[in-house]
Amino acid sequence: MVETNSGGDGATHDAARLLHEIASGLARAGATSDTVLTDHLERVPAELSAALADVVALPDRTTGWSVASGLLAEFGDPGPTPLHWKEGGDEATRAVDIALVLVGSSLGQVFGWAGQQAGRIVHDIVPSAGYEDMQVGASSTTALAWHTEDAFHPDRPDLLMLACFRNHDRVGSLLSSIRRVVLDERDLVVLSRPDLVIVPDDSYPGDWSGGDLSENAMATVWRADDGLCLRYDPSYTRFLTDDAELRAAYDRLGEAIDASSEEVPIQAGDILLVDNDIAVHGRAAYRARFDGTDRWLKRVLVRLDRPRPAEQRSGGYDQAMVRPTFRGPVAG
Repeated sequence: MVETNSGGDGATHDAARLLHEIASGLARAGATSDTVLTDHLERVPAELSAALADVVALPDRTTGWSVASGLLAEFGDPGPTPLHWKEGGDEATRAVDIALVLVGSSLGQVFGWAGQQAGRIVHDIVPSAGYEDMQVGASSTTALAWHTEDAFHPDRPDLLMLACFRNHDRVGSLLSSIRRVVLDERDLVVLSRPDLVIVPDDSYPGDWSGGDLSENAMATVWRADDGLCLRYDPSYTRFLTDDAELRAAYDRLGEAIDASSEEVPIQAGDILLVDNDIAVHGRAAYRARFDGTDRWLKRVLVRLDRPRPAEQRSGGYDQAMVRPTFRGPVAG
């Protein structure tokens, strides 16, 4: 069952109207999604935080996801779907990009990566020619396999926001929670060992096909104070051992994730929120037309006050975080 953070139709409508009004005003004043939190923060009234708190909350720590339905409905038609992320983030969507940063920052610290989408804070997820069969968000004709967002990095997002701009083909997002899968205790013990690495996906520049990757060794499952968590991306996983027991446990985990999965429908105006330590996500294959009507999502990464102390020795493949500053985003 999909959880919704609607707060009641009246509360959602009021929050959506206020968010649109404030974000549009900030855009007219020259703000962008990269500068709004610093250069223009004094223009954001306190009432917005209160309105968002009524309709947007962190996902339940069992299911691992929720949907804020209709929160972006006031922004209307964003124009044709870009053919590539480089064509996104223009004047036509400046206000809604600002709105997404405001929503994300009401929950935690928004950030980006220097090596992904030119360091932007708001990412455009659209099908692109030449990427159809790759394991990246720009794919289409191949299913996007289960994964933890940015699983390769110790500072990966705690929360993933996926905002739907267009989804005429009703392509749902696939979600599965580690806290709903059924695995025996021995498999959990084996999967808790740091016997594999996950390398950055193909949307990041670099080549990690060779060399010693053992300094980035990690476990697949780990325990937080309130239960099991997961760090999973089989498409970009490299095993550090030939242990047959590990391979078998990893395969059973994949089967259990499939068995407990759910398709979450989202439509224009909705925001899907994913707890990145608990739920993995993916997407079914679909046929892109590249005619301006394809599925279009926006992505925002959010860090919360949830340290992962066991992972801090990992280098993260030198991928630098990007945070908003007074002069725009900088790596740090």
